[in-house]
Amino acid sequence: MGNQTRGSLVTGAMTAPALPLLTRLGSYELVRLLAQGGMADIYLARQDGTEQPVAVKVLNHARSRDEEAQALFLDEARLLAMLHHEHLAGVHQVDVAGGVHYLAMEYVHGADLREILAIAGKLDLAIPYAAAVSIIAAAANGLDHAHRRCDADGKPLHLVHRDVSLSNIMVGHDGTVKVVDFGIATATISSHATNPGIVRGKASYMSPEQCLGDPVDLRTDVFALGVVLYELTTGQRCFHGNTDFERMLAVVQGTYVRPCDANPLFPRELAAVIERALALDPVERFPSAAALIDALEQAAAALGWALGSAPIVATMRALYGDVAEPPVGESLEATEPAAPALSRRFPRGTDCGGISSPDYDEEPTRGRRSAPRLWCSRLAA
Repeated sequence: MGNQTRGSLVTGAMTAPALPLLTRLGSYELVRLLAQGGMADIYLARQDGTEQPVAVKVLNHARSRDEEAQALFLDEARLLAMLHHEHLAGVHQVDVAGGVHYLAMEYVHGADLREILAIAGKLDLAIPYAAAVSIIAAAANGLDHAHRRCDADGKPLHLVHRDVSLSNIMVGHDGTVKVVDFGIATATISSHATNPGIVRGKASYMSPEQCLGDPVDLRTDVFALGVVLYELTTGQRCFHGNTDFERMLAVVQGTYVRPCDANPLFPRELAAVIERALALDPVERFPSAAALIDALEQAAAALGWALGSAPIVATMRALYGDVAEPPVGESLEATEPAAPALSRRFPRGTDCGGISSPDYDEEPTRGRRSAPRLWCSRLAA
């Protein structure tokens, strides 16, 4: 599996030319390319005087002269510097070296949820409900911290991630859960405002109001968490479509297969939580990430599930085996997965590969164009 040499913060298709390895950026030496996205590349790096691995996010060459991309990159750095939470990837340093904007961040030794679903699908196994709920509750905990954060004067930042998805939630082999990539987040301190009608985000994970280019608040992130939880527990796409337009149309119309219809054995208490998170009207969703956590904990208690890091660690070990973190620069070797430790299977015909394939809605819609009102009215019809 490619993730055995990754352990990264962000994943994506390999695109534009990357910086040569062993390039130095400030006190960091780039050791290995971990992933590439539409705006930034992620490298495993070592800092002078230490062997502690660091993830360095670099504004890629294709966007390095783009003023909008620079503004978004620096906004992310400002936001991350104000966020300190166990379920958010921390930032060590922000700087420019040789004209290259970079962000040194906490390295997560593990895989993102898209990769985890991929290996589960190959092994014909399902993620245990307790592990899935524990992961989403942890991610929601981190997002709740971000949503409630205030600036130095005590004024709310009104921060919204806007890009919560399978690939932006990292899970460590030690049970760590981190929400990553605040690259298109909005907040009151953002220098680059998103104009009404401009659509940003991954089509299948955007809320209805986000699809329409309308103002968003923290309930947009609650919606996205609902989508991720749906896909993690059913092994199926939530909102289908061959194009961004078709997926966004499905979102705005609320067209998805209910969990209990996808799987008659799906726990109804958990299905109710997912369906409320996916409510078309923000007023009908959970009012906060904290409220979503409460609902998940109540469902877990009713179903007898023990939440926390233990079911996550057990799942990672079952999928990947005993994986030791290597010294910086060395490839990660895993033992044979202990697959029989997971007993749940997705229903026959479930296609996890449809979710985890590289071309599955991974490139964010970060277009500058405003969504035409005629187009919006078609979506809302």
